[in-house]
Amino acid sequence: MATSKDHKRDDSMTTAEAGKLGGDKVAKERGPEFYSEIGQKQGKENNPGNFANRPKSEVKEAGRKGGEARSETRDDTSSNRS
Repeated sequence: MATSKDHKRDDSMTTAEAGKLGGDKVAKERGPEFYSEIGQKQGKENNPGNFANRPKSEVKEAGRKGGEARSETRDDTSSNRS
């Protein structure tokens, strides 16, 4: 880890550069069909962990419960303050 006394330039690649190299490698290995296939799957998979894929009534209920839990926690912590 660099300290404030170290002023040497770090010539390692950036995250963007590393991502581009990785993407280029996958494209070369798997071809454009791979990206077409995963692009078509995007949003069509039923991921129940994603609230956007759940029924509105279920999302509303989860929000209500979360709000109640937050209110209870806030009441507990606020009473302990001097």
